[in-house]
Amino acid sequence: MDNVTSRISSKKKPRSELANFLRSRRAALSPAEVGMGSASGRTRVGLRREEVAVLAGMSASWYAWLEQGRPINVSNEILDAVSRALRLTERERVHLYRLADANPPLPAPRADSPDAEALQRVVEARASGPTCAIDRYWDVLAANEQAVRMLDLGHEGNENFLISMFTGSHGRQYANQPEVARRMTARFRLQTSYFADDPRYEQMVDQLSAESPYFAELWNRHEVEEFVPTTVELDHPDDGPISFTLYAMDLDDVFSARLLMYLLQE
Repeated sequence: MDNVTSRISSKKKPRSELANFLRSRRAALSPAEVGMGSASGRTRVGLRREEVAVLAGMSASWYAWLEQGRPINVSNEILDAVSRALRLTERERVHLYRLADANPPLPAPRADSPDAEALQRVVEARASGPTCAIDRYWDVLAANEQAVRMLDLGHEGNENFLISMFTGSHGRQYANQPEVARRMTARFRLQTSYFADDPRYEQMVDQLSAESPYFAELWNRHEVEEFVPTTVELDHPDDGPISFTLYAMDLDDVFSARLLMYLLQE
């Protein structure tokens, strides 16, 4: 198979999977579940294409083309409308985006908060170095004794990992604070791009820019960076600078909890 044929084949497969996925989700819904009960009182399993189109606010022909896997361009708004019409879960919605060759959205944050006691057990189990759990806004959810002692986290003024990096005593614990702060700002900017409509991020940026000229300088560089293992040096009150590697681990797929682990370098 030559490269051109291979590319065509790879395009056909997702569209075929898209068609199968939409048909399966449509077949799993009854009219009664979506408020389209039959006047005769009969129950029917499976929606018709026309009914999905009505629910999604689009023409029946357009939805039929989508479900047939035709090579049409679809917007995020259309995919979201179809997701709502078919009562897709967040995971299914992301899957739909991928099948339609669109940039998948992040799942919406859960309404329930992470279990504080469970998170505390997790950070205590990672006791080889400072360990803490933060939420999507970088608020500290749990911290082990070493994180409290060596990073000064988890108390008034240092409840937010990022804000205290620039304005609290937490940031002063790093011998290489400028580089750590630069990396954290780049990671924060990347994360805010996933949640462009969240006002909490804008509030954090405004607060940090007003209180920290260094953050404002870093923010205006527009650097973005994924969480990767990072060398940090902590100023121990007795032993002086100690080198750790900072690792990050997402505890779920919507950033509602992330584990930060400082592992002692050999």
